[in-house]
Amino acid sequence: MKKTIVFLLLAMSVSLSFAYEPHEVIGRVINLVVAVNYNKPVTNPIPKSPALPPEAPEASIDGHTLYLYDVDYDLTLRLLDEDGEEAYSVSVPANTASVVLPATLTGDYELQLYTDGIYYFTGWVEL
Repeated sequence: MKKTIVFLLLAMSVSLSFAYEPHEVIGRVINLVVAVNYNKPVTNPIPKSPALPPEAPEASIDGHTLYLYDVDYDLTLRLLDEDGEEAYSVSVPANTASVVLPATLTGDYELQLYTDGIYYFTGWVEL
């Protein structure tokens, strides 16, 4: 009986994992990488084994609209110009699907998405 229950649970988990449908990407994919925010003070003691960095969220851009996929945490979005100066910044609430960037911004920008932790995500966008 126990073997049957374990088999049924295993079969249900396998069928659920295949039920996931990927989302349709709009515009150009932004390749985000994880970086460390060295300006954020560390409040917790250093762990014996370091925690794995978070996985970068999926994002794309179409014109001046930035699309975020499956981001269930708050972010701070920053755009830095080619000189490293902040050109735009906005808070993005959890589960926001898209952010419209100002039409006055044109050119290449470094996109930075900050979380509450010591990590942030960065990539390049052309507006």
